[in-house]
Amino acid sequence: MTLFPVVMPVNIPSNGNHNSPYPSHLKRGSLNGPQKVDRLSLLAREALMVSAEKSGVRLKELRQDKNGVPCPVDGIYWSLSHKSKYVAAVVSKNRVGIDIEEMKPRTESVFAYVAGDQEWELADRSWDAFFRYWTAKEAALKVVGIGIAGLKTCRVASVPDENHIVLDYKGQLFLIEHLRYDNHIVSVVKDDNQIEWVILNTRQSTEVL
Repeated sequence: MTLFPVVMPVNIPSNGNHNSPYPSHLKRGSLNGPQKVDRLSLLAREALMVSAEKSGVRLKELRQDKNGVPCPVDGIYWSLSHKSKYVAAVVSKNRVGIDIEEMKPRTESVFAYVAGDQEWELADRSWDAFFRYWTAKEAALKVVGIGIAGLKTCRVASVPDENHIVLDYKGQLFLIEHLRYDNHIVSVVKDDNQIEWVILNTRQSTEVL
């Protein structure tokens, strides 16, 4: 099938459009205060509905299990991710995971935290590769239903090109596809699916990549 991962900016100006589908509190400049995470989650769910619409499916109530893992809705799986500037979401008929990160350099010690020496031999030890590894592993671990504690167990098996990574989690292989956009990187579990990235830009229009 074709997956439609959606990337949406957090700061959504109304541009005088009173018919905008986004709640008014999501159109303000920056999100601050104790409700920030709730607002980001709400916006990510708006992006999820766009992915569902483009996929030709309807999502009813979205629930998570006791570990925070999204529960399928009528056989449709879904995944969300959000940072301060962008959110990302995707639906699929198969288990799926998506992750987004802003590509800001960290301390050098994080390289060893995300991957081992053999994995780093597969790609240049750069910040681009670091964030590819990190988001790819996060996306795959969402499929298996565990958190970042499994980063080292989920290993990079190969790096076919600059937009794909193959991961091995206890013998289960995942093909991951990346999108780089506005100093962010998004990774989604692709496997045998086709990917059509959807960017909802600040003019409330849609760009399909």
